[in-house]
Formats: sequence, C-alpha cells, structure tokens
Amino acid sequence: MAQSLDIYIDTTNGNLVAAGSARDGTLKTFTRNDSYNIRVRLQERDSNGFLRDLDTTGSSLKLGIGGIDADPIDGQFKLILNAVTSTAISFNATTAQLYNAISAIAGTGVLVTTYGSEQYAYLITSATANSAMSFGASAFTLFPTTSVIVNTRRFPAPSVNAQQIIKLVRNPAVYADTFVASPTAGVVSLTNIQDGSATQNETYSLAVGPDAEGGSVILNFGANSTTAIPIGSNAASFAEALSSVTGIGSGNISVDLGNNAGNYSISFVRALGSTAITTPLTLDASGVIFGKFLQSVVTFATAELDELFAEQGTNTVTPTLEIELVQAGSPKTVLQTDVTIRRDLISTGSAVPAAQASYLTASESYAAFVANSTTGVNSLARGLADSSAVTSVAFGSRTLNNSSGTAVVSYGAGLSFANTPMGFYGATVTAKPSGVNIVSGLTNLGLLSYTQPTAVNVVSGLINTGLIASGVSYGVLPQSPYTVTTLASVTFGTVAGNDQHYRDVVVTGAAVNDIVLVGLPSAISAGAVIQGVAYKANTVCLSCVNADSVSRDVNTATYRITVIGY
Repeated sequence: MAQSLDIYIDTTNGNLVAAGSARDGTLKTFTRNDSYNIRVRLQERDSNGFLRDLDTTGSSLKLGIGGIDADPIDGQFKLILNAVTSTAISFNATTAQLYNAISAIAGTGVLVTTYGSEQYAYLITSATANSAMSFGASAFTLFPTTSVIVNTRRFPAPSVNAQQIIKLVRNPAVYADTFVASPTAGVVSLTNIQDGSATQNETYSLAVGPDAEGGSVILNFGANSTTAIPIGSNAASFAEALSSVTGIGSGNISVDLGNNAGNYSISFVRALGSTAITTPLTLDASGVIFGKFLQSVVTFATAELDELFAEQGTNTVTPTLEIELVQAGSPKTVLQTDVTIRRDLISTGSAVPAAQASYLTASESYAAFVANSTTGVNSLARGLADSSAVTSVAFGSRTLNNSSGTAVVSYGAGLSFANTPMGFYGATVTAKPSGVNIVSGLTNLGLLSYTQPTAVNVVSGLINTGLIASGVSYGVLPQSPYTVTTLASVTFGTVAGNDQHYRDVVVTGAAVNDIVLVGLPSAISAGAVIQGVAYKANTVCLSCVNADSVSRDVNTATYRITVIGY
C-alpha cells in the first residue's frame, strides 16, 4: 500500500506551506522502490494575505523529480521522416552534422540552426515556403534516459517557411501527470457498531476525517433531525443536539470523544438504553467543507532514478522536485524544492544501470571471422570442413558431402541424393504425383500397392484393402461381436385364420438371444406378418402370423435373414 504524502503549496509565492507532510517546511525523505500516494493542495493568498484553496476546475498537474530540463551526457539519437530513419546523430552534434544527417533523408531543402540559449536545441527551417515538414525522432542510445522532443513552431503556408524545434531533454527520475481530485466519500461516516438488546445499548460510531475542515453535519432520527452541528464540535455539543430531537429526549443519549480527534461514540442510554432501537440514526454530511486535493500514486522505481544513484555513487541523492500547473493551456511552475531520496534498505537488484550496448569497429568485426582455414570455416572456398580437413558442407556449390568429400546431397536446382532423383522403395519421383487422393498419391510414389475395392460396404472394402482380416464376421452395431446373413427359400403354405406356421432355417454362427432381422421378398400375402428368432445355435425360427379370420396362402419365397451378435 502506498504511503500518503500531503503537500500544501502557496502558489502565490511558489513555496511549501508548513502543513500536511511538511509541517516544518521541508518534505520527508523518500525511499527508492517505495510507492507514495502524493496529494497536492494548491492555495493562493487573498487580498488580506490569507491562504485560500485555488480553483483547479479544468486544470492539470505534473510532478517531476530529478533531471528536469537537464541534458544527456552521452549517446546518439535519430530523426525519422516518412518512415525513413537517419543515421545516428551524436548528442552534442553541431548544426552542420545535424544538417548532413537530415539531408540524407530529406534532401537539401532545409536549414539548421541552434535554438535559443538552451543546449542541444535545434531549429529546422524549410528552405522553401509552403513546404510541409513532419520529423519524428528516436532516442536510440542517449544516456541517461532522454527524450527527443519535436515541436512544430510554424506551419507551412504561402510565403511561410515551416519550422520544427528539436530538443534533447533528460527524462525526470520520477514523473507523474495523472492527478485526479481526491475523493471525499467516507471522510465523514456514521456506522452502527452495536444493536440494542436487554443486555447492551444501541451504539453508533461517527468518524470525521482530517479532510473535513469546516461546515457541519446533521444527524437524523427517523423523520426528525438535529440542528446543524459544526465540524470540530465537542462531545457535549453532539449530545445536546441529539437530546433535543423528538423521539430521543433529554438525557437519553450519551456521546464520548474517542482517543482520536474526530471519532465520536454515540449510545442510547437510560429510557432508551438496553433496548432494540428500531428507528435508525442516519447522517447528512452535505454541509461539510472538504480540503481540495489532487492526488496521484507515484512509484519511486525507475531506471532514471537508478541512474542518479549510479552517477553520484552515494546512498542518498538530493534532486529537485518540480510541480507544474496547467490552466487554460498555460503551464506554470508552482513549486521547486530539493528533496532527499535514499536507497531502499532491502534491494532487489543493482542500482547500477545495465551496461550500454557496445559496437565493434570494422576491423574488429573482420578479425572476429576466420578468413581461411583448412579445418573449420573456409570463407574463400565457401565451405565448412571437419577435423580431417574434408569439406563437409560446400555452401558455394550447395552440397552436403560424405567423409570422403563426395557430394551425397545436392540442394541446388532441386533436392537429390547421390546426384540422382530421390526415390522410395525403388520408385522415382520426377514430378508431383498425379493422384487426386492420398491413396492414389501414395500408389504413384510406390509406397502402396492398391486396387480400389468393388465391395458396396465398408467392411468388405477394408478386407479388400488388407486393413482387416478376411474370413471373420464383424458386428455392425456398437459392441456386437459379429454379423451373419444368408438367403433362404421358405414355404409356409396355407395359414388358417388367427393361426401361425413355423419354419427352421440354418444360419451358421447364430446363437440364442441374437438379434434377427428378416428381409421380405418383393411380393408377400397381405396381412401375413413374418418374424424370426434365434432359439438355438446355428438356427433361426421364422414364424408367419395370420391375424385375420380367413385363411391365407403364403407361397414359397426367398427371405434375407441377418443375425447380429448380442
């Protein structure tokens, strides 16, 4: 949780007010890596010299610590125009050096001069009127951490030459610009901390925080209310105001001031004591005047802050804290003061920044490579040799060689092995397979000997392709172990009305309790019902049922009998 720090500023004179966290006129010591809820109260003096809260409506606030408006001390930056980036420009480049870098990406149609009295600030002016300029920038290797600020000073127009300002500004060690109004909800609150009963009094706690600096509160007992009670009143004043409320009465309320100023304990006593009070006590804080703060949570854990410690080599640094107020678009520095920042007692890492990127000269780069060697890299012959000085990889001729130096793989015009086209199991690949499916494609590659099955069901097809064994019956339903089928010629003869005839049919593989399906012939006597049952091994009994009152002739016909293993 962030520590809270209140800063009161006299904006008339631009100094700290001896209040809040600077009661002696100086700010507390900060600690690196700690987090602070910084609240700023801006005040100005009236005609009588008294401090009054400044109206900050529509205003914004910025806070910076250390390195404010300082300059880089090393490194380079780059400029960008229309997605083209310049060469690296030294942090302390002359106007001529900057002009040369700009000319390489923008042509010679610009003028470069210094800008004002500030160091590392340049003015770029278009050499022709009404010509737009839109430079961007990259901080590249500037050190310490620095921003390259590009501002347009003058827009192009007829008879007007466009201008842009380029300025190198070291980043603050700590920076914040997201200040918002400090919330007032909960600063004054009323809480029921104990319900009344036969053994205890109904009790409330009234808390008045330090941000409540004036005005008054009203306490409501149901529909009846106290008069306005000024903030800061003593306990007796609260008790007197509550005793006057209809429904409470004199002497039936007790108010005690707690150990902390602004904390009141309100209890119903005597006639209202040891009783469950059904009428609630509520708070009206609309008349309270609150202190006006702008706040932001600021974490002192930045690379820029570590750079300060590394540069000074001490356990404490004393940079400048600056607070800037922007009103109606106009910035104004309202405070500049020195602050002390110490190292954190338990460090999670080095305070010294990581080493900056280093660069090799051209000669150092060339020396890092082996120009020629009988083993290892042979840059002249464009090859890699093994420990026996035999070229294993000839990337000049695009071959991979065996231990004798003979090419076994060529990847020049196309991949081949031993200088012959690549093949599988004796099949030569000279062109993309012409098959339109994976089976025919694999057949063309010589990986599969295959004839498309003529069977009309999947089981026969899989048997024909050799994917499952033949001579075995396979079930067609989930978990059925087999399916057998046969064609049988059956004659039921004349079946009397309301009677039935039975015929046994041999079905090899059938077993008791199996499922029997009967496929009927194309013509069968109307009204006859044919069904089957496996009632013993290898045998299915077919029954013909005549449910009508007249007899029917069920002549000889061929039936398809299918048995599914159960």
